Amino acid sequence: MKIECQIDELIKAGWEVVDSDFDPVAFQHWRLKAFECLKAMFGSDHVYTKNFERFVQQSARNNALAAGGVLAAARERRTGKELQPSKPLDALKSVPSHTDKAGDSMRA
Repeated sequence: MKIECQIDELIKAGWEVVDSDFDPVAFQHWRLKAFECLKAMFGSDHVYTKNFERFVQQSARNNALAAGGVLAAARERRTGKELQPSKPLDALKSVPSHTDKAGDSMRA
């Protein structure tokens, strides 16, 4: 199975763990499979692998969500669809300025 297909399945499985009654056995199985996949994709010292490992240290729903986000980012990176960094100041220029009742601008 290609890594891209495997990571898609792992992302889906992660959502199933989160959406279920959070079965600890299913979580542990998913955690091990996903960690092995990330190690195969990027190596054990890569930031995605390390962050995933950190997030799944505790088996909690929020940690599984964060770890799933790492898998999604890894998939995007692998397929070359990585998001470009945003430029907050440039983005603000396109947002119309609103004023409060006194006429002062609400935007800093």
